Amino acid sequence: MNKYLIVIFLFFSSSWALANENLVIVQSVSNTKKTFVIRKGRDYGISKGQISLFSTVDISFTARATEVTRYYSLWSLIDKEATVPFKINEIVTYTSSLERIWSEVALSKLREVEKKQEDSYLRNIVRGYVNLRASWGISLSQSTSEVQAESLESRTSIHLEATYSKRINRHLEFGGGVRFDSDTAKGVNPERSIPSTRNFLIGDVTYHFNQIRNTRSHIYAGLGAGIGKSSTEVGDSTKSGSATLLPYFRLGYETAPDKASYAFIAELQIENIVANEEFTTGDEQSTGIVNSKFSVGIRF
Repeated sequence: MNKYLIVIFLFFSSSWALANENLVIVQSVSNTKKTFVIRKGRDYGISKGQISLFSTVDISFTARATEVTRYYSLWSLIDKEATVPFKINEIVTYTSSLERIWSEVALSKLREVEKKQEDSYLRNIVRGYVNLRASWGISLSQSTSEVQAESLESRTSIHLEATYSKRINRHLEFGGGVRFDSDTAKGVNPERSIPSTRNFLIGDVTYHFNQIRNTRSHIYAGLGAGIGKSSTEVGDSTKSGSATLLPYFRLGYETAPDKASYAFIAELQIENIVANEEFTTGDEQSTGIVNSKFSVGIRF
């Protein structure tokens, strides 16, 4: 029996709410945009001093009936700083349900607060950044033309990077800068160290994911490329030439202390490097490296 009473109550509550929400026509709007007239009056049940909610798809606000005739009513905005967004003959939603009015007012205030917070957040992050990184890497694979694969055992590297980037919206950021590489390949048969240095001009695009809830931290991913010069010492000989970094992919984590204008970053990166070098004797060699590396840095 109780279930049936609840269903009946909900049915009549819904019907009452719908009965108090109707479409009305805006008859006129004042030059000051503070008052407007609708084509509903005393015959529709409107009384002087009544507060009602008017809504469109984009906005909702409350107004008070200041003058009421049989067929028309003049309404003034409750919020003195607001202006009437309606046009003459526009059809809007009219609600006289007090429960609906106050719930909409609360939601409207919440949306206003959220919008202000969002605008403040975007103003803080949509700007230029200087990024400084230091990395340690190890090769996943490597090959050098005219050199047997088993004669190269491993390769480790240290990279230093400085870039300037511009974040254009919540998610996208474009950047460019310079990078210095120093790596050492370990050769066997005979055992030896083969040091190389490379300098790159780099450019990348980064996608920032949303902030982790209630923190100033988030995850991001980047894709980039670079071009530069390479030099390698092989025993008493030196070879040099061009190098390309295409592509590199990084997955990073950024976190900023409260109220700080800087952030710390930590990244995992995988990249492909190709160096085309020539000895002073004129002999050419091509080296391909797939690197994995871990980076830490700061951006401000």
